[in-house]
This record gives sequence, structure tokens and C-alpha cells, in this order.
Amino acid sequence: MRSKDFVLIALLFVGTAIASQPGDKRTILTSGESVHTIHYQLGQSTILYLGTKPETVICGNKNYFNIEKIKEGITVQPLANFSTNLTILDQGRRYLFYLTPAAGRMADTFVDVKWISQSEVLPIEKLATSKSVKINEINQRVRISKDLELVILRQKVVSESKRRIFEVEIKNQGLLGIKTERLAILAMNGRSALTVQTMVWEEDEIKSRKFLKGRLIVGNFLGKPFDLVVRYRGYDTRATIRGIAH
Repeated sequence: MRSKDFVLIALLFVGTAIASQPGDKRTILTSGESVHTIHYQLGQSTILYLGTKPETVICGNKNYFNIEKIKEGITVQPLANFSTNLTILDQGRRYLFYLTPAAGRMADTFVDVKWISQSEVLPIEKLATSKSVKINEINQRVRISKDLELVILRQKVVSESKRRIFEVEIKNQGLLGIKTERLAILAMNGRSALTVQTMVWEEDEIKSRKFLKGRLIVGNFLGKPFDLVVRYRGYDTRATIRGIAH
């Protein structure tokens, strides 16, 4: 066998191995207006976690999927490589999804679906036009390690839902990429984590010599300061976030 043929076979084997690996937990923020794509893999179940057992589940073609309601969401078991729409209705809310094969990319195995208001998912330039939203530039830097730095870019205060939304950016000056799952970013009051908070990144890896943006949503804690804690490799780095005047 020629060496280049051996290399080709090896690459094909590696590609197959990567495609068959299950995906990590993913978080989706939805207000019911956008359709969110869910990538599945034959032989694997996908859990859509809603925090409640949904009232109604509508699958575009249920012949190709086995869908079951569970206590806090649904499970999706694909029976064939087929793409279709999926709608979940619960307590006046509408969740829209599009089920499609992973096709070589990482499959979704656990998707944490969180409901937020429409104003919270708007781009910042549109948020600025809303009377119920205030935007403050922060640009506070937090050194996490020799290679990692977190920048808290700005804060959006949504008074109607009593939430504070922080747009953050993390920079990786190292030679290796770092999975976001290795980082924990927590809003804490003393030693206790705030009960209402969600951290979402645009991608699942901070690539070498690149930066990655994310969004931290904190609820029911408008008027008080708190600590933003970045936990990485067993160490905590803290930054104090000021409260909001009423």
C-alpha cells in the first residue's frame, strides 16, 4: 500500500470517529420567534430540557422520530436520516426547532432550552431604542491566567424582566484552543451563586490567538452589587460588579 493511501484511510477513520462522538451540553435562548437547529445522530437520543413537561409536541414527520415527553422536557430518538420541523407548545409559549442529521459535525445530546423575553435577544443597537432598556459601557478586564483575559464589555438592564445582561469577550493568547466547558463563569453573592443566571458562548471553543464573545444573564438582582467569579483549573478570579440605582 502506498503511503499516501495509508494517510487517506487514516484521515477517513479519524473523521468517522469524530462524527460519532456525542456533543456536549448546549444552551439555547429563545423567545419563540426564531427556529433553532438541532443536530442529531442515529443511535443517539437528544434531550431538550425545558424545565417542565410540555403540553403539546408537534413533529413535522413523526414516522422518522420517536419523541417522548419526560418530566422536564422531551427526548428525541431519530429512526432515519430525515430533516423536519418540531414545535413545542407550553404555558402560552412556543418553541421552534429544526431537526436535521449531524452530517459530520458534533451531534446534540443535551440541549438546555431557556425562555427569555424578545427584548433580551435583540442586538444591542436595537436594544438601545427600547425605553425599558439601559445600556452601560463597562470595559472591565479580568486576568484569568497567563494566556486568558476576560473583558466585560457592556451591561444591558432590562427593567421589564428585572434582568441584567452582560456582554463579555474572552481572549486566548495561548498556542492551544480551550473548550469553554473548562471555564465556569458565575455571578455570586458572597459564597452563594445567584439562583437566576445563564452563561452562553457563541462557540464551544476559544481558538488560539483569537477571542470569543458570550452573554451572561442575571435575574432578580438589579440593585445590589455581586461578584463575577471565573473558575479555571481549580482557581477563582473575582471581579466586583456594581449594583444598579433605582
